[in-house]
Amino acid sequence: MGFFSRLFRKADPSNQITCPRCLGKGHVDQDDIIRLNQQGKWRTGTCAYCKGTGEVHKEILSKVAPDARHLTIDLTEKEREAIISATKLDGCPVNEYNRLWLENAFSVLLDFFGKENIQQRKVLIPHYADFPVLYDKTEQSAYETMKIVATQMEVPFENIELNFYDDRVTDISSGSPFGTDLYLESVKGDHNAQGFYLGMQENGKYEIWVSRNNLVLPERLVAILAHEIAHIKLLGEKRRISDNEYLTDLTTVVFGLGIFNANESFQSWKDKRTWGYTSLGYLSQMQWGYSLALFAYVRGESAPAWSEHLAPNVKRDFQQGLRFIEANQELIFQG
Repeated sequence: MGFFSRLFRKADPSNQITCPRCLGKGHVDQDDIIRLNQQGKWRTGTCAYCKGTGEVHKEILSKVAPDARHLTIDLTEKEREAIISATKLDGCPVNEYNRLWLENAFSVLLDFFGKENIQQRKVLIPHYADFPVLYDKTEQSAYETMKIVATQMEVPFENIELNFYDDRVTDISSGSPFGTDLYLESVKGDHNAQGFYLGMQENGKYEIWVSRNNLVLPERLVAILAHEIAHIKLLGEKRRISDNEYLTDLTTVVFGLGIFNANESFQSWKDKRTWGYTSLGYLSQMQWGYSLALFAYVRGESAPAWSEHLAPNVKRDFQQGLRFIEANQELIFQG
């Protein structure tokens, strides 16, 4: 007998209780997601805990918590994670754990920002037509870029205070009345931290900081600003109460800026004597490729023109992901 059959086998009605996940409704709504602290992890829909019946056997409570991600009773949470992480479906650029997480997170963003809006949103590309800015390595060019990115992400740019820091600086005042400083030692050694978001300040503006090193790299600057403004969309606009950097990365995709963040996720270089690479963000190259494939799928695009602007390595994973999705549509967004 399979995991789900054993878990949800028909039981004596006298031992049935109201489902603690959906509270007897048979479906999980946004209130349930907030109550169980699963914002950004679950989407609304039929309750998997009670299989939509509104009731469960009381014995289940001692075996599987109502907020558990994987509904099996024979394995520990760590064992479940290991099994899923080791599984990779044929043709998919990411393993099964990542596929399920990305699809679930993407569904959450569809709920947050609207499927129709995402389908109709313009995708920005690295071209002067979308970024008519004179990139002269000045803070003004960064500010002009921020206005374009903020407008694309539906945040009034006048509500953003953009600041710059030098990598030689190790701490910045947070503006707290208690004199707390934000220390940057971890930033200096962290390729992900080329900028950061400090939330809404007393002046009513969202505060964003960007390293001056990025003023000479226009596409990286766009990617960093998109990520930090994504924090505004999730945290600043109170769609989430806790931070999730991976979901923040993914948010750039649904706002039509994923090309920049995906291309900056991994870039290699070499000269006559040495080689190396730079990276930015939290999602891997393969995860970016699959995320963009989901974006294209939701928009009904099989060969979008914007994909021509993807870096070759990302484009390969994007095309592989799109082929997988088209061949396995019955699996997509079903996890």
